[in-house]
Amino acid sequence: MPRLAERLLLACFAIFTAPDIYAGDYPFFASDDTLELVIEAPMRTLLRQAEKNPELNGRLTYTDSEGADVTIDITITTRGHSRLELCSFPPLSISLNKDQTDGTLFAGQRRLKIVSPCKTGSKYQRYFYQEYSIYRAYNVVSDHSFRVRMLNITFRDEDQKRKDDVVAAFFIEADREVAERLNMATVKTKKISPKQFDVAEINKFELFQYMIGNTDWAILKGPGEEDCCHNGKVIGFPGSGENLLVLPYDFDQAGIINTDYALPAKGFPIRSVKQRLYRGRCKHNEQLDKTIALLNEKRSEIEAALAPRELSERNKKSALNYLDAFFVTINDPKELGKDLIEKCRGAH
Repeated sequence: MPRLAERLLLACFAIFTAPDIYAGDYPFFASDDTLELVIEAPMRTLLRQAEKNPELNGRLTYTDSEGADVTIDITITTRGHSRLELCSFPPLSISLNKDQTDGTLFAGQRRLKIVSPCKTGSKYQRYFYQEYSIYRAYNVVSDHSFRVRMLNITFRDEDQKRKDDVVAAFFIEADREVAERLNMATVKTKKISPKQFDVAEINKFELFQYMIGNTDWAILKGPGEEDCCHNGKVIGFPGSGENLLVLPYDFDQAGIINTDYALPAKGFPIRSVKQRLYRGRCKHNEQLDKTIALLNEKRSEIEAALAPRELSERNKKSALNYLDAFFVTINDPKELGKDLIEKCRGAH
């Protein structure tokens, strides 16, 4: 059987086993089951004022394992930049009343981002599931990553001035909760020196972004006057400014998805996001062999994550072909030198 057909068959039947980071004291991300929940809030007001990022009170309700409804007070707001302007249903985040989460599925959770399809239609459903799959793939590559959980949410307008919106969505773990889980802390800073990074982890970040064809990130400073980093959150060990890590998020510009609105940043020598561009630092080249060995070892798990059952066979095949080209490059010394080692940033 040809290798691609073999991989497609495995992707169809693979049960993606969540890595060890899904265990721990916080129960919410310990399950891969899709959670059904209702969010009731002034949705009509929230959506009309989306660009102003209003903070509105609401309630989240789910049914626990005993069949009882559990309701938690929340604050809900819109978030993001480009997707806030582009999407008919904007990205959201909720803050939970911590006094009400003890003993519930949401114990230990304080703030969660919600990702849902940007617009209606099968194309945007595909974008949504593929972005979710990228988070899961990075969980395979690194424990230092955002956990996600699939949802089916009914958004209900508490004033009954809007019909219910029932959407597939997923929660993203907050950076503070990631840090606590890893016995680390969040780091707020405008700029980072390359000398401050944990080289092994940051090289995983760099090569993973190259693998999925994503250039929409920065790890030395944030956009404008914002904190570092662009599409990355910084964590580190308390009291230390060394061995910092960056947790990647927002993958909708990745070439493996190839959304119809994705464009390379001005100044990049690529015409399409499907073209890979290595943006790793030359100082990290010493780590490349170990990172490549890790990705080769985890290849089947990465493929299973990036070809989820929700995708059509055609889209699974496209994703696996895109991945295959990456693995050909990193395992060919000539291609590796030409496309990565010689394209790194900074002094060799």
